[in-house]
Amino acid sequence: MPATSDPRVRDHARKPPRLVKRVRRRLAALLIGLAAIVLPRLYLAYMWLVRVTSNEDGRRLDEVLFGAVDRHDRAVAALWHEEVFSVAYNYRHFHGHTLASVSDFGEVISEMLRRCNFVVFRGGSGSKSRRRDVLADLIEHMETTPRVIYGLTVDGSQGPVYRMKPGAVAIAKACRAPIVLVRTRYARGLTLPTWDRTQIPLLFNRRLTLASGPYWIAPDADAAATEAFRRHLENELLELTARVAVELDGDAGPYRGFPPEWTPRWAPGRLGVPHGPHDLRPDQPPSWANRKS
Repeated sequence: MPATSDPRVRDHARKPPRLVKRVRRRLAALLIGLAAIVLPRLYLAYMWLVRVTSNEDGRRLDEVLFGAVDRHDRAVAALWHEEVFSVAYNYRHFHGHTLASVSDFGEVISEMLRRCNFVVFRGGSGSKSRRRDVLADLIEHMETTPRVIYGLTVDGSQGPVYRMKPGAVAIAKACRAPIVLVRTRYARGLTLPTWDRTQIPLLFNRRLTLASGPYWIAPDADAAATEAFRRHLENELLELTARVAVELDGDAGPYRGFPPEWTPRWAPGRLGVPHGPHDLRPDQPPSWANRKS
């Protein structure tokens, strides 16, 4: 029989039967459900082994972040997506609140985060069919819930690497909340070939965490002031990234993903450069800052 030239017939022939589609969807759902049970347990066990075999230096993070929450009942912690593998376990004692993808594998990540004491929202970027903007939900949650610490990977979930997106600043601005910048890195790890070069730490390691803040954005800041603040925070996170590299590995750059013209501004021994008069001064917050009741 001669092959048909009708494109509708050819397209129909290429489409799998409806029953096959249903079976595939059911099988995929079963596999994701199984992964959501098994993988978080394996993750917790592995990260526990990393912790007990490694040296940890968490300089200033608890002081800066818990101090902000104790004073203002809320804080936004900003970090790079490169830390996405270890972030859930490393920050579990903060009982943070965060965002996970609405993709199928996002359910596995969500379960992993919940087992590490996180409250998880589902949303963010992704395929058009699954994209969901949850910024308004995050703002409302912080305004109505006590002791909220948002932990946000500010260049995720699709990059570009080391470029801060505006969501964290928008939340801090709307909620009159302080922003704390955090950077954690391990001396030894497997680097995945992903856009963010996610690091998987190895056993018998050294972990260094540095934090800088608080930083403040006024609730009535106009678009230009808000963008200038965002650019300042982006550079401060780059400074933290470089400082950790120097202290952990003696690596003075240049660093992959940094702007080619970037040069450090921080003086030796200093963590942070203020953008406004209240930045890096936890005991002197702005008058409009949210106060713990």
